[in-house]
Amino acid sequence: MPVRGMLRQPGQRGFTLLEVLVVVLLVGLLAGLAGLAQVDSGGQQARRETERLRSLFGLLRQDALLSQRDYSLRIERRGYSVQVLDLDGEWRPAPGYRPQTLPENLRLNLEAGADAPTPGRSQRSRAPQLLVLSSDEITPFSLRLEYRGQPLYALSSDGLAEVRVEAL
Repeated sequence: MPVRGMLRQPGQRGFTLLEVLVVVLLVGLLAGLAGLAQVDSGGQQARRETERLRSLFGLLRQDALLSQRDYSLRIERRGYSVQVLDLDGEWRPAPGYRPQTLPENLRLNLEAGADAPTPGRSQRSRAPQLLVLSSDEITPFSLRLEYRGQPLYALSSDGLAEVRVEAL
């Protein structure tokens, strides 16, 4: 016995309410997922920058050992740059390493060894702050990455061991 309304008659056209609701639900879910994929919180940005800095220290140590050249890292609140000691004893921008500017709301806060220049001591000085020597030594330091004034990650080294990352 056929049930009326369950089967479509040959002349009927259109979608049922259930079909329309399923399509609306799927479109809504896809739009929501696309929106979530594009949102980048400060924590994600800070994590990426922390990993980039940790990798940079490792690369500079290897490069210094292999090329027998001394490198330095100049840290500013909004970014950093790599320098190399040339044959004249002058620090120059290192070829192959471009200066990096941090995304908005991210800041760097450096605490270096006692003999390393810091931004507070000499604002006009462009002297390097963190040395990466060809003897596989680096300046002992603690570098905090802050998001809107809140410390999220710290990179540190005693000068001999690999750079450590710590979530704060």
